[in-house]
Amino acid sequence: MGNTEPGERGIVRSRLLHRVIPVSLAGALLVLLPWIDFWPSRFVSVLQALLPLLCLAAVAYSVVLLFRRAWILAAVLLVCLVLSLAPTLAPGTQAVCPPGSQFTVLSLNAGRGHTDPAGLAKEVSTADPDILVLVEASEPMIKALASSTAGWDYTERTGPLRTGGSVDTVILSRYPLRSEEPAAWQSDGALFDIPVALIDLPRAGQIRVAGIHPVPPTHDPAFWERTLNVLADWVQPRTDLPLVLAGDFNGTRAHPQFRALAEGFDEAPPSYGPVPMGTWPANSVFPAFAAIDHVLVRGMASQGSQRFLVPGTDHFGIIAQLSACG
Repeated sequence: MGNTEPGERGIVRSRLLHRVIPVSLAGALLVLLPWIDFWPSRFVSVLQALLPLLCLAAVAYSVVLLFRRAWILAAVLLVCLVLSLAPTLAPGTQAVCPPGSQFTVLSLNAGRGHTDPAGLAKEVSTADPDILVLVEASEPMIKALASSTAGWDYTERTGPLRTGGSVDTVILSRYPLRSEEPAAWQSDGALFDIPVALIDLPRAGQIRVAGIHPVPPTHDPAFWERTLNVLADWVQPRTDLPLVLAGDFNGTRAHPQFRALAEGFDEAPPSYGPVPMGTWPANSVFPAFAAIDHVLVRGMASQGSQRFLVPGTDHFGIIAQLSACG
């Protein structure tokens, strides 16, 4: 009997270690993942985008631990899960100023110009936005959208699209618009460049709008990070007018690079309570889990937003209700 008890204790200790080690590693990964920005890599950026799924896996594993009566390990993993989600939660509407005249921005990644024009026209007619920001658009798609939308009056726009809908971004407005130099040049003047427009809204006054679409981190993580840093430097001195950054940022709040860019901006993203709704992948057998599409504002207030889905693109669009400072 004396020899058996130490052996049993050794087995118990071994089993405990086999639980403690994976739980410790999983918890450490969850807590640290939203803060890793010193090593831009495809692997890290993908893991950060996958954080909602990783957290769901952690919840499932916590349930298994509870059934095995490993109460402490389950509690530790759940605490790590909460700590990892904290920096990624929807910020909610901030009272940056008393609300004034309201206007609406519709933003959509048009899926390399393959978005169904009739489906998008329906959303435009229903939401009646003042400004459209279309990423991965094409001239044929815009022409088809205009012909499909009753009373199309978005005749003011940034420059012509050059690459046939692969990576182009355009800003359209029903009110007077004047183009400025792009916020970031990522190519020879077409690929992923970030157009900027000054728009004269009749009640809210003049605002500055930038259509955002950096190179995705899965393609070139260092270039993606550099573009977000360039954007952060670009927005800092531009305090003369209210500013809207809208589009596909290829980044979620689990990416510290995106959070650094979004600091000082207001956003009321589509969300389940405090958890942002995913905007990618859409039109897929998998539920959208990565909230990479955003409408950020500064010098005005975000009153709320909804996401919408049209055929032909793998992104949900966003319709954001904004208001000037009263």
